[in-house]
Amino acid sequence: MTQQVYVYATDSYTETTIKDFLRKINPQIRWVVRSPYLRKMPKKDYLSSGILPVLTGRTGADLEVFMIEEIKEHLSILSECDAIVLEDDLDRRDSKEDQNEYLQKQQARLYATISRLSKTCKTRLICLYAAPEIETWLIEDWANSFGDTRLFDQQVATELRKSLNKMRDECGGNFECYSHHFTEKFSDWIVSKIQQLSIEFDIVNPDKASYSKMIHGARFLRAIEPQRIESKCRVYFSNAYHAIKAI
Repeated sequence: MTQQVYVYATDSYTETTIKDFLRKINPQIRWVVRSPYLRKMPKKDYLSSGILPVLTGRTGADLEVFMIEEIKEHLSILSECDAIVLEDDLDRRDSKEDQNEYLQKQQARLYATISRLSKTCKTRLICLYAAPEIETWLIEDWANSFGDTRLFDQQVATELRKSLNKMRDECGGNFECYSHHFTEKFSDWIVSKIQQLSIEFDIVNPDKASYSKMIHGARFLRAIEPQRIESKCRVYFSNAYHAIKAI
């Protein structure tokens, strides 16, 4: 019997292809994305249909509340699925807390809340966190994202990678530890850095020297390979990766 997993994901253009990404981790699962934007989407995603979804921007506590409220309203969810995956960015989480402890505490807190809704709840909860943001996953499979010369100017991509490599080295080789170094969102930093480099190199074609979640995010998430991310994002992503493969 095919196992079924419900996914609650950040309401972002990038996550519109989260199902394709998760299938690469475990293709035996029937993935059901419950995020509000996808429930109103046409059968083809916006990359194929050209129809832009109306996104809520739901993340963090708002996303958790949506998940809990929907389960509370439809308790049959807990018997219909074998696991629930919560995918979210961590942004600027307090860096003083140990990553493994934070992950365990978050999963225990959310699972306790879900369990209170049903005394017979046996559904697994897996928190799939991207730290600082989902762009961390994208840069860790460089060839299938920012390193694609069909989409990005080679000079810009090379210099961007140098800056990112330096930042990764500063946090012991794991970009998930870098959350607290940013005074702005990681994605905004990438956008600004690419714009700066495009000016420095006087890039003629602006389409090859800019980054947008709407234009690039979903394509990149669909293209990247999870096993490459797992080898570099060794706490949040790695824990979830192995839990998903084990379902």
